[in-house]
Amino acid sequence: MHTKIRTTFFFIWISCLLSCYSQQDSLSIDKDEYKDRLKGFWLGSCIANWTGLPTENQRTEFPFFTDLDFGPDKFYYVLDQNPWGADDDTDIEYVYQYALDKFNTSKLNGKQISSVWQDHIGLPKLWVSNLAALGQLQNGSIPPETSLPENNPMWEMIDAQLTTEIFGVLAPGRPDIALDMAHLPIRTTAYLHSKWASEFYVIMHSMAVLVDPSLSRKRQVFWLADQARKRIPDWSYIADMYDFVKTEYERTQDKENWEPIRDRVAQRYQYETNAGYQYRYPWDSGINFAASMVSLFFGEGDFKKTVRIGCMSGWDSDNPTATWGGLLGFMYGHQELQRHFDKTNFSELYHIERTRYNMPKPIDNFSNMALSGIEIINRVVVEEMKGIQKPANWKIPLKKNAFEKDKTPDTKVPWILIEDSDTRWKYEGFISVKEQWNASGASLSFGYQNCKAEIKFFGKAVQYYAFKSAKGGTVTVLLDGKNLGKFSLKSDASPHGQYYIKIFEKLNLNEDEHTLTLIGDATLSEKTIDMITIIPL
Repeated sequence: MHTKIRTTFFFIWISCLLSCYSQQDSLSIDKDEYKDRLKGFWLGSCIANWTGLPTENQRTEFPFFTDLDFGPDKFYYVLDQNPWGADDDTDIEYVYQYALDKFNTSKLNGKQISSVWQDHIGLPKLWVSNLAALGQLQNGSIPPETSLPENNPMWEMIDAQLTTEIFGVLAPGRPDIALDMAHLPIRTTAYLHSKWASEFYVIMHSMAVLVDPSLSRKRQVFWLADQARKRIPDWSYIADMYDFVKTEYERTQDKENWEPIRDRVAQRYQYETNAGYQYRYPWDSGINFAASMVSLFFGEGDFKKTVRIGCMSGWDSDNPTATWGGLLGFMYGHQELQRHFDKTNFSELYHIERTRYNMPKPIDNFSNMALSGIEIINRVVVEEMKGIQKPANWKIPLKKNAFEKDKTPDTKVPWILIEDSDTRWKYEGFISVKEQWNASGASLSFGYQNCKAEIKFFGKAVQYYAFKSAKGGTVTVLLDGKNLGKFSLKSDASPHGQYYIKIFEKLNLNEDEHTLTLIGDATLSEKTIDMITIIPL
């Protein structure tokens, strides 16, 4: 009886603290302190990213890593990179910050996003949804068209989750503004569930300045997560994943015993179809979001523990881990993060041209990157928040109930994928090549002189996606024996070619079995098949 009373009082006290703190009319932020936070964001992201790279895609099915594989005393944190190499977990965020500075704006439009992507983002270091979006941008589409399922077959992948968190730290205390700033960058590659997963992280980064400093780091992080959960429609599998992992965490007596929960995540979402989620690839937004919740809750706000669990959680492990590294690095600040590792000589150098190109500074540093962030926030505070910007600080008007649950009704995307490796394909003169840029979990099929491919499917619509390059030839498309014309696979837009390009689309088919036939021309030029998508009966 007494224990119950004390527990109830404790949670009332916590609730009161958070409620009182969140009811402020405005927030004053010291710029020097915030600069240290921004440096912590970049350093934390880099540490977590590079620590996670050795386990990335190493365990994508049972058996997964456990503490017995490394152990708390054996786990190796990467702390000595000089310079820190850019990777896909940090580099597009860097480009977005650069773009905000270049265009002297607080919010990027679709044409600006297209411009910086084509100038600075491309192969060889680009994958899945980002790669699919790039081809569309090169061919004249702009966000949000580049994320629509009928245009981007990789819309459900993780990409936006690791490229847009920065908009949260650039809109401190105002998640509504952060979501507005992040909208088109997110919708460059993500739609529905993958969009909400990305927004979840943006909200947490934005609201990090609102946490009650008297609370433990664990309580701060959990509060942030609960706030971000309010954005996600309850019907989304992203909401189900959050609720499932949180409930499992609360039921677990031994908070060091995280592996069984990760295994339940794998069973519930990868091996079974729950909450409408269908596992496709290790780069899925969904499975990696669920895994990130395991590291978030069981990491309990501790940087080392969160990163360690994140790296061992499986699938595309470095990406969600880098997200938490950035958030916790931001909450800690650069100085505290250094003390956390008993180290004061971390490199501040950042080699952006390891992965991106045509940048004004091939090697930048965290201090300059933080100063650039400060200048952008100066504009955001005045232009978007209608706040006060002074040399030493900002006064930011807060908004009660700054964002709402997304009201999108329960929506089922009709398009499903049939990869080139599907056994329904019948090939003549095609060979399958594992493509590292394709990164779809399958292959890319190449044909040359007089090649032929045919597939039967039951569906109401069909799309054909292929790889286009300077070496591309032409294919003739037949549907149910009817010649629908010749289509070119030639493109000079990129020396590396263009991936996930929609070559052919036919809608409103009779609800019956159909036969799609692709016949290559008589030249030695490349004819390719990446996948088809169909709307099944």
